[in-house]
Amino acid sequence: MKLRIANLLMATAVVVVIQKAAAQEAPVVREGAFWVGSIGDSFPIGAQPLQVNTHGNVIVRRVAGDQVTYRVRQRVRAASEDQARTLLGGGARQLSSQRGRVVLELQPISAGIVRTEIEIGVPAQVSTVIIQNGLGGINVADFDGAVQLSTGGGDIQLGKIGGTVQCFSGAGEVVIEKTGGAINCTTVGGNMLVRDAGGPVALSNQMGGNIRVDKAAGDVRAHSAQGMIEVGQAGGAVFADTQGGFIQVGSARGVQAESMAGTVRVKNDAGPMNLAAMAGSILAELLNGARMQDSSLVASSGDITVLIPSNLAVSVMARNNTGGTPRIISDFPEIRVTPSKFFQAPMIGQGSLNGGGPVLNLNVSSGVIYLRRK
Repeated sequence: MKLRIANLLMATAVVVVIQKAAAQEAPVVREGAFWVGSIGDSFPIGAQPLQVNTHGNVIVRRVAGDQVTYRVRQRVRAASEDQARTLLGGGARQLSSQRGRVVLELQPISAGIVRTEIEIGVPAQVSTVIIQNGLGGINVADFDGAVQLSTGGGDIQLGKIGGTVQCFSGAGEVVIEKTGGAINCTTVGGNMLVRDAGGPVALSNQMGGNIRVDKAAGDVRAHSAQGMIEVGQAGGAVFADTQGGFIQVGSARGVQAESMAGTVRVKNDAGPMNLAAMAGSILAELLNGARMQDSSLVASSGDITVLIPSNLAVSVMARNNTGGTPRIISDFPEIRVTPSKFFQAPMIGQGSLNGGGPVLNLNVSSGVIYLRRK
């Protein structure tokens, strides 16, 4: 009994209800072919995080002052005002304090034919915005702090975010324009786009869709069940894998990439390359002044082409296991190619350029190896 009382007291200390209201009826007006209901309110807030639990399409905007504002707007086609009032409702609203954050519950009453939009205005001093949306899109245009977003199904669109981003969508696209910190996002299905990240990026597409990162200040980790992966510029290393689609990396400090059904194209200026294409070719370009490390390129069914600067110090070990008459074509006389002695024997090409350096291992099972001078 004492333990139960103690637990009850702890729960009471953690959750402090500031404002609570039962289901409220929104005023209903006619707008064209729709009946529209709208309710809203505001409350003061400090620098603590704000969490909003709701369902519908959510729009977050930065506002001046020290008040959080919110408005729930619903619309529906109905034969009469009475029918519209039956379908529309402001729903339950509750404001509380939990574990150092302010929690706003907005649960509008709605049927499947009702479109619900929730607009939330957040002052600049709020450190973090947390949106837990049962179903609907989330749009945050401009916010100085961090955001943590989840939706059961809907697109996530972010403009300029000053802090870190964590997000999850049960089914929808993720578009992020700019962040001042790291990004960690997952979608079950939909394309993912990051234009400019001020930290490392981790993106996961679990069912299918393309992933594109234009620029990231740190490492990029990208996984797609079915789709292409494209990274323009990474300040750190790139780790990418896809079950179906090509992988392309414009510039990175090391690349680890694997495509089960697609071409792998990489430019690398530092660090190791570990590339694998199960059903596709590999094109790797080494940049002038590259500070590469030991690297491995493997193509099971496709060609390998490597573009090598004339002044780069590197050691090459190439192996072509293609049956019949395997081929290794090189622009460098320093790389000695040994023809296969037997019908099923591999062809070997090896040599040191500019005195040798990190080892570049190339291996194809069915294709051609090209070593081209830049």
